[in-house]
Amino acid sequence: MANVSAVLIGGDSATEEDIRATDTPPETRSHIPLPHGEFLDMVHGTLDRHNWEVTSQSFTLEKGKLNVGGQDIVYQSANMFGVLKINRPDVATGDDYSLAVGIRNSHDKSMSAGMVAGLVVMVCTNLDFMGEFATRHKHSVNVRTTLPLRLDELAGQVDTAHTDHQALVESYKRTQLPDTVTHDLLVRLADVGAFPWAYAPKILKEYRNPRHEEFESRTMWAFNNATTEILKDRNIRDLPGSMSRFHMLGKELVTERGSWVDPNQYSLN
Repeated sequence: MANVSAVLIGGDSATEEDIRATDTPPETRSHIPLPHGEFLDMVHGTLDRHNWEVTSQSFTLEKGKLNVGGQDIVYQSANMFGVLKINRPDVATGDDYSLAVGIRNSHDKSMSAGMVAGLVVMVCTNLDFMGEFATRHKHSVNVRTTLPLRLDELAGQVDTAHTDHQALVESYKRTQLPDTVTHDLLVRLADVGAFPWAYAPKILKEYRNPRHEEFESRTMWAFNNATTEILKDRNIRDLPGSMSRFHMLGKELVTERGSWVDPNQYSLN
């Protein structure tokens, strides 16, 4: 089971063929709208160069209005949003987790072209655009030269994150959690604001009676998945911050208990 939350909210569902068939407004001296298909090619090309494989993808389109030659024109597919789940075929990770990429592009000047990536990604038509890593670029005259460089830089950050996440997963799997440690960890997590106190009993119940049998072990990995499972039902916008606090304490715990795995053994270089 992949431990990833990739959320795409709003707009009309679209296929890749729909994305590539959309109309693009004419360029001006100050506004260079990127065809959605061209931007998607930039993203796919960046992922390919870093040996990332897209395992699934979903898109939405939203209409927008743009003033062209003094006349307001409505483009039915002005704004494009997408979520791509990715993995490294050259590195054995099993089904433990995957990463996700969120993308967006606009023809009506409402937002910049951008990409986010991480274990938790949210892309929404109300302009919420969140992930552990993010890059954006306005539709200015240098967008075709500068944006690919920024995408490549972000992909490099994702490479490093993949190494760190894999090491963290292995560390969590090796860390057994006695009941006293579990209870203490719940209190500490609530104290640092990873979740409201009211969620502690729900997480403990999910941990003790997981809905997925692969998480029946009493390990930090099972506790991580119980926490994620419960917090998914909360406001998704809070999930990145919640899990960041979780992993801050999680790394401390696995280090204290002698289960930390050196990320260098998972290096992608």
